[in-house]
Amino acid sequence: MTQVQKVRVAEAESGQKLVQFLSRRVEGRIPRSALMRWIRTGQVRVDRSRSKPFDRVFAGQEIRIPPYQADSSEPIAPARDANPFVLSTVYEDSRLLVLAKPPGLATQPGSGLNDSVHDRIAARFGSHSWQPSLVHRLDKETSGLLLVAKSYAYLQHLHRLWKKGDVTKVYLAWVPGSGPWKAWSKLTDTLPGPEHKGRRPAKSVKAESWVKIIYEKDGLSLVAVRLITGRKHQIRLQLATRGLPVLGDQKYGDDRSGQGLLLHAYSLRFDGLCFELLPPWKGRFQVPKELVQDLHCECLEEN
Repeated sequence: MTQVQKVRVAEAESGQKLVQFLSRRVEGRIPRSALMRWIRTGQVRVDRSRSKPFDRVFAGQEIRIPPYQADSSEPIAPARDANPFVLSTVYEDSRLLVLAKPPGLATQPGSGLNDSVHDRIAARFGSHSWQPSLVHRLDKETSGLLLVAKSYAYLQHLHRLWKKGDVTKVYLAWVPGSGPWKAWSKLTDTLPGPEHKGRRPAKSVKAESWVKIIYEKDGLSLVAVRLITGRKHQIRLQLATRGLPVLGDQKYGDDRSGQGLLLHAYSLRFDGLCFELLPPWKGRFQVPKELVQDLHCECLEEN
């Protein structure tokens, strides 16, 4: 059983709801319902006063945390010798971490997985008062750029940009054959809504993107895709329904690449920042820099 703790809200944590703050600061697996009960019964105090679960807490405030039974088990760190995935840093400052996710490494932990980007971040920043958080996700087999916010305030800022459409996202994909998109063309589809733990899918959602074929060889096409919306498997579905599934896509139609799914988050642009990352593909699927070096500016100008 722990003792009563009195902790200060760090700058990186500032602006969170009280229950969010506790869920990150309390060691062990304490159910959210228990945290809510602590707050509602006055066991948690903010600057010695009672608060509500969804009140915001700010830098410098003192939070009283009541005694509780901590989970003594140690988190399982990714076994370095057991996984071949190299997660490298593209850029880092006091607010932002930009990662190069390899194909095959999951973004979030899940059943049957012993490694993920989330786990790597937790291991690296385990001693920090506020563990940096992923801003968005990529499918396990998709490679490319991932953003990580290093403070709660910056995480909220990036989420607002994402929601307003103020983040320009460009992907690259190899597809078999050739499509009609010699210039930037808009694709609009209606896709099934996301499923939630066995419940019926939500109502259908609109999916939009701009696409352009930027290179053709040996009966294959390199396609650039600028996402407008961000639906689950959107690029894979939009291309597959037009008879041009992404090479290596076992779920939607073509697994012949020999290098896994050939879909890559190539560039991100927001707040005057622009990050670009060439795909890790080898051999005939390798993408020379000169093919894509002006792609982002071209995409912005034409759309």
